[in-house]
Amino acid sequence: MKPVLILAVSAAALGAATCASADGYYVSGNGGGSELPNLTFKSTATGNHKEHFTTGYTYGGSVGYDYGNGWRVQLDSQYTHQNLKRLDGTPTSGHVSSTSLMLNAQKDLISGSTVTPYVGAGLGLQNIGGVIDTYQGRAWKPAYQAEAGLRGDLSQQVSLFGEYRFSQSESAAMNNGVDLAHQHFSDHGLMAGLTYHLGN
Repeated sequence: MKPVLILAVSAAALGAATCASADGYYVSGNGGGSELPNLTFKSTATGNHKEHFTTGYTYGGSVGYDYGNGWRVQLDSQYTHQNLKRLDGTPTSGHVSSTSLMLNAQKDLISGSTVTPYVGAGLGLQNIGGVIDTYQGRAWKPAYQAEAGLRGDLSQQVSLFGEYRFSQSESAAMNNGVDLAHQHFSDHGLMAGLTYHLGN
């Protein structure tokens, strides 16, 4: 993933947009790149291990309500997937993925502009897990997310946005039939998407 390039393209596209506010219900979809920080795999038998993952991908969508005053509330779901490169510096096979279900609120920071910056935060659940070497497991865990983005309206009903999102959940248990371990999870996502406003 080239975060600077993606952000630049998104900003250019948003800069070409025209501003038009619409309140009411909306639906949106997005896609982009996902980066896991150096996470920790905690084995009961062998202790903590540092993980290194490849750049992954993410996609998702939301349904929500725009109050027309800069506030939005939405229910969103996001999927991420990353492959494991190394465990404590040793090449190791595996992957980690997550599916989230979050209740999220967003607030525009500036009103009446062509490009509108916004921030948001949400609480919910993430189904995290995968395969790490000989270990596997998956579970729903409490999670939260925070986001910041830029949004511009292409028409009265269609908006384009670019967004950075951070999410984190509790660890999920994994095992290989002999040893129990816990997979820590947090994610950095950079994505772009479209919103369709159902209101006027």
